[in-house]
Amino acid sequence: MKHYPSIPRSTGQNFREFTAYVFDKLDGSNLRAEWTRKGGWGKYGTRERLFDKTDEVFGEAIEIFKDTLASSLETVAKRQQWQQLTIFMEFWGDQSFAGLHIKDDPKRLTLFDANPYKKGILGPREFLDLFGHLGSLKIPNCFGRIHWTRGFVEEIRVGKGPTGITFEGVVGKSGEGHHLVMAKAKTQAWINKVLERHGAEYGQKIINS
Repeated sequence: MKHYPSIPRSTGQNFREFTAYVFDKLDGSNLRAEWTRKGGWGKYGTRERLFDKTDEVFGEAIEIFKDTLASSLETVAKRQQWQQLTIFMEFWGDQSFAGLHIKDDPKRLTLFDANPYKKGILGPREFLDLFGHLGSLKIPNCFGRIHWTRGFVEEIRVGKGPTGITFEGVVGKSGEGHHLVMAKAKTQAWINKVLERHGAEYGQKIINS
């Protein structure tokens, strides 16, 4: 099953300016699911491993997925005549933080990317066209097309970005498939909380993941 690529933080010498569709960065765990035309939805995974409904942390995500996303996603896949599709979604609750989840906190799944077989990850414009107007599908808020500059990233860091950004920050996307460009910008408040809870070494790994 397709793995989700790491999105670089917009810092240092590798910084790149571009015109981006800017999406809210939800604070949870990156999960994936795979559909095939012959077999339907058959595989579920975190970023690193597969899991099933017996998984202590993520098992409940399968039923949430079937109840809220599976049918609408399959309808889109069949309409587009795709033979196989891997989708990527955020698993999160109101009390989720930096990949940690509270057992009794109600969880949600929010679709944030889709990869049809041999097409690569859909570009943001096509993603919005296909999935952004289906009432049964939840995707992150899109704040429009914004010039991704060091100044914009600094606004996000200090909490002065577009209205409606949640605690962690934003992701910018442009292009499509193998030419897809992605970058992320995080708030200093979220970074500070991660370092406070996890310490400098492990906290930095979480921040950069």
